[in-house]
Amino acid sequence: MDHADDLTSVITPPPPGLTSRSRFAMHVGGADAGRHGEGEELVAVRDLLQATLDAFPSHVAVIDEAGEILATNRAWKEFAVGNGGPPPGIEGNYLAACDAAVGDELAARAACGLRAVAAGEQELFQLEYPCHGPEVERWFLLRASRCGGQGPARVVVAHDNITERHVATQEVLTQAALLNEVDVSVIAVDPGRAVTHWNRKAEQMYGWARLEAVGRDIDELVVPADGRSRDAEHAALVVAGLWEDTYTARLKDGSTFPVEVRGRTMLDAAGGLLGATSVSVDISARVASERALVEARDYMRAVVEGMGQGLLTLDVEGCISYANAAAEALLGWSPEELQGRDASSLLLARSGVGEEVPDDLMRRAGTDGVPVRVDDATFLRRDGAELPVAYTAAPFETVTGVHGCVVLFEDNSERRTVEDGLRRDVLKLSWITRIQDALTEDRFVLYAQPIVDLQSGTIVQHELLLRMREPDGCIVGPGDFLPIAEKYGLIGEIDRWVVEQATALAASGHPVEVNVSARSVGDRAFAQHIERCLTQSGADPSLIVFEVTETALVEDASTALAFAEQVRALGSKLALDDFGTGFGTFTYLKQLPVDYLKIDIEFVRDLTSNRASHHVVQAVVALAHAFGLRTIAEGVEDAGTLELLGELGVDQAQGYFIARPAPLAFGEHTIDRSTA
Repeated sequence: MDHADDLTSVITPPPPGLTSRSRFAMHVGGADAGRHGEGEELVAVRDLLQATLDAFPSHVAVIDEAGEILATNRAWKEFAVGNGGPPPGIEGNYLAACDAAVGDELAARAACGLRAVAAGEQELFQLEYPCHGPEVERWFLLRASRCGGQGPARVVVAHDNITERHVATQEVLTQAALLNEVDVSVIAVDPGRAVTHWNRKAEQMYGWARLEAVGRDIDELVVPADGRSRDAEHAALVVAGLWEDTYTARLKDGSTFPVEVRGRTMLDAAGGLLGATSVSVDISARVASERALVEARDYMRAVVEGMGQGLLTLDVEGCISYANAAAEALLGWSPEELQGRDASSLLLARSGVGEEVPDDLMRRAGTDGVPVRVDDATFLRRDGAELPVAYTAAPFETVTGVHGCVVLFEDNSERRTVEDGLRRDVLKLSWITRIQDALTEDRFVLYAQPIVDLQSGTIVQHELLLRMREPDGCIVGPGDFLPIAEKYGLIGEIDRWVVEQATALAASGHPVEVNVSARSVGDRAFAQHIERCLTQSGADPSLIVFEVTETALVEDASTALAFAEQVRALGSKLALDDFGTGFGTFTYLKQLPVDYLKIDIEFVRDLTSNRASHHVVQAVVALAHAFGLRTIAEGVEDAGTLELLGELGVDQAQGYFIARPAPLAFGEHTIDRSTA
């Protein structure tokens, strides 16, 4: 066999015995197909198919186009042996056995039908025949169908013992009078197709009275409205024994209606045809209902598949049973991947602190019968990306009692982006107001972090770090407000305030470092403000170091150089902050009159473990000393780093290991020098 599906789809019946001469059946039943030299995989498939054959109670054989028996099942062999046939394993030719039964009409018909099936002229051949034993009368039904796909023709032959059904048919005939009262059309015909029974329901359905119908040819009374011939159907009725059909019938008055018919042939004890009975039902209501359902289904499918929103249906367990095209596209899953998946695995919710928590709203909607609307949720796409959505989950129950939930969702990305932007804008506006209020209400404060000389171990100066005090006393770090101040033009006023505080501290004898923004470096009036504060406070300019970043140099090099020269002319010092993060500072180093290079924290943090950082710091120190500059390392967080910085020749250092930034006492303008 080439395809297991071809085999299993046609094998459903029992044993051989085409004539009253059981020797014919025994000869066929004892044959079995031999194995050839297949590979292991083919052998395994063959064994599987043989096991499948053996599982059927029907007597089954597989023959080729010439009638050679290729395979039989256990029931076939047991019947053959039990009825005096040849032992299993002897090959045989099914068609030859039929042809050898000269004068046996059923054997000849079987041979003809099998050849027609093998040649592809007929899909299915069926034949009822008697096969009586010495002490028992038996009737069998032969069924034959072609299989094998595009390969050589193979015919599966199955024999079923239909003795009980045959006896039951006889009993049905004796009870025909009772059928007159049933609520379905019951019609019986003789072998010549003349009506012998026409019950009351048949009169109502077809419009012909019983006296008009009995004795007439059935084709004159029950006429398919589509005009198709029923000759083949009636031939099949005589041969097959059982049949059913659905067609549009024409009544006596010419009107039409859909009808479903099931028929059975009746044979006598000798196998002769007694006639046939059929039961027909007016299925107008069912057809109309089915048509309406199909139209509604097609309409809903068109709507659902054409909509832009994603739609999921969930079963009572919360697993996905259907997803429309939009849902597949939005989630990135194929229909096969979504089918049966727990919907809660696609849904992500967040608690108030940003922690991921499970969401069971869809499950509750399906089980509690409560529709749920969620305007801000997140689905997880197949690629792991988060999809902002708004969804509605509503329960449903079908007429058949199936419970579930429908989830309709839409991509909320654009709306969430807009809302997030609005929130950011509102937050920025609120920060602008808070910064302006802090300036007006003098709520900016300075913290100081000591800078230590690595040779002497003493504090040589403090870097001033800005903080903002809220009305409730909370201290806000610079990362929350300085970017807003820089973007919206408030940083200049803050820098001026810092310079005023720094010069006051310097006037008290405290050496300090002050950060200057790129905007203030580019403001020509800022240097004048520094000069004015120095003059008014009487501070020693050399006690103040102004820090500028590479950003300030890159934005406007000429203005930055002018600022540096003005600061140096006043007597103050200049430090280049975050040195080493970019190559631009090297370009200006030979022109810029700086006193300090501040080594960026990125190279200090992993100095003891990263050779690249080690080499960078070493190079910066060598470069600084070559230019006659001093170096300051930022972000020292452990003793090992501090020790290594000293070994590399770094001059000064600051960081949490040395001391954390601490508030200043503005009233006395003092700095605690004991923090080292």
